Amino acid sequence: MTLPEVGENMAKENKNIVDVGQSLKKVLLQAVAEHRITLGVFECAQILEVCPEEVMVCVLPYVPSNDVAVSIQHKLIEAHCWENGINVFRVDSSEKLATLLTSGDVKGDVDRTCDMSCIAVKFPLEELSPDDHMITRFSCVPGETLHDVIELPV
Repeated sequence: MTLPEVGENMAKENKNIVDVGQSLKKVLLQAVAEHRITLGVFECAQILEVCPEEVMVCVLPYVPSNDVAVSIQHKLIEAHCWENGINVFRVDSSEKLATLLTSGDVKGDVDRTCDMSCIAVKFPLEELSPDDHMITRFSCVPGETLHDVIELPV
């Protein structure tokens, strides 16, 4: 592989990451409107334990390495998701998640006081949207991509 080819591959990967961020945003907004979203580490752990087949994707915000307790909780959630074939997305900010999910545009019952440390999104009752398809096909296994954390557009 030559240097120009490496640059082209990185540009394609960056575009895919942007597309995934946009798709994830749309999936989250649609899930809130359809009441298919579960917020909070303990609530998500409970739904993953009881009915993991209903969970389409799990979203975890970036946690600084000095927050050991939350890092351990996230590792346990990730392990449970990967054991059950559920894609895990790590996004760049819990503040962006809160802003996105509590904006006036969203028709849902999420407020800023909700625990945004973990979000589980259930499959829709109807057919999957194109964004749902993209999210379910995208692999977020650490080390497979240069970008382990998805930048969430707001």
